Formats: sequence, C-alpha cells, structure tokens
Amino acid sequence: MRTAGMLLALLLLVGCGPAGSVEEQIKANIDAMEVAAERGERGGFMDYLAEGFSGQSGGMTRDDFARYLFLQINERRRVQARLFPVDVEAQGPNLAVARFNVLLTGGAGLIPDDGQLFSVETEWVLEDGDWLLWRADWQAVSPALRGAG
Repeated sequence: MRTAGMLLALLLLVGCGPAGSVEEQIKANIDAMEVAAERGERGGFMDYLAEGFSGQSGGMTRDDFARYLFLQINERRRVQARLFPVDVEAQGPNLAVARFNVLLTGGAGLIPDDGQLFSVETEWVLEDGDWLLWRADWQAVSPALRGAG
C-alpha cells in the first residue's frame, strides 16, 4: 500500500510540473494545429495564433490568415499536412523559433488532387503560460503538383 501511495504522489508531482520543454510544448501546438486543419476546424487552428500574428513578412494579419485558411479548407474537402523535421530553438524565456518543411496535399476525395512542399519559419511567443504563433513565413520549395482530374 505504501508503494501505491508513493506512485500516486509521484504521478501528482509530475502532473503539476511544467508541461514539458519549450521544444515539446511548441511541437505539441504544431501537431494540434495540423490535426485541426486536417479536420477542417478553423477555430481550433486559430486558437494557437497570437492576436498580433503576422505572416509573409508582415503582409498578412491574423484576420487575413483566418480568411486564407477558410478558403483553403472550403476549397478542399480533405487537407493533409506532413511536417518534417521540426526544429525548435529557444531565443529567450518568452520567444522561440520553429523551422520545418511541410508537404500540403488536398482534394475532394481520398486521393489528393494537388500538393506542394513548403519551407516554413515560425516565431512563437509565451503569453500567459501558452506558446502562441506570432509570425510565420513560408515559401514554396517545389512547384505545385496538380492532378488530372
């Protein structure tokens, strides 16, 4: 019985500790954003963007990005993303940068109609204990692939 009590205490201590390293927290947020996008849950995706978000070197506001995401999700019934490798680097206690490549595919059916590979650099800020996406810039690494159909 004493062992069970010690295990319970250990689990409670682990549960009360930090939610993981900066890298783990940001990777978890990126994973959650990927899942939300693939499910067509625009609100779930946008929850991870800071109010002051800017994209494409300041050419896109948070509202612009919300509209862009809405169009992408509505244009394709099925959106999939494959991220690799995700590299997170802390830039201080409240700032981090994550870089990765993403292969985006989409289409109306089970088989994607189109796809493209992008190189992405993101900047994350710690606000009220949560890491939020502050900036994102992306550029195509490959030409867009379009299906015949």
